[in-house]
Amino acid sequence: MSMPHRLRPLFWTAIAVALSAATAWVVARSAMPDHHHSHAPASSPDAGETFHDWLHARLEITPEQEARLAAIEVAYADQRKELLQRIQQAGQDLSAALARTPVGGEALNEALATIHDAQGELQRVTIEHFLKMREHLSPEQSQRLLQWTRESITLHDGH
Repeated sequence: MSMPHRLRPLFWTAIAVALSAATAWVVARSAMPDHHHSHAPASSPDAGETFHDWLHARLEITPEQEARLAAIEVAYADQRKELLQRIQQAGQDLSAALARTPVGGEALNEALATIHDAQGELQRVTIEHFLKMREHLSPEQSQRLLQWTRESITLHDGH
């Protein structure tokens, strides 16, 4: 059974609006201040506690380790903030493109590509951050961090 030709544009517009809404929701959730790292281990931080604080407490980071990790944390926070801003801007661009461009237009494709690239870059930067952290942890701490990282990837990929 085929869709009548005159209904196809309406169908694709509805699909585009749904995609835009879903993308905007994902972007908004990832940019919220309480979601400090999106890769949280099985038990999550308590209300008001950032993932950074939770992780450092669970790993029992010593003051000496904290001092060595400080530069890594600052660099990661800066990169993460910039990437979240790119994702948020691309989400806004996507929404605008859906409002003014026929489905499949160049602005739509560019916004989707920007979101995809920035999300992939954020994932790469986050993994690199954890790997850099491991260099300053004890073997036991390093193993726990690696385990939590694997669990968070598995949980996020499995929805």
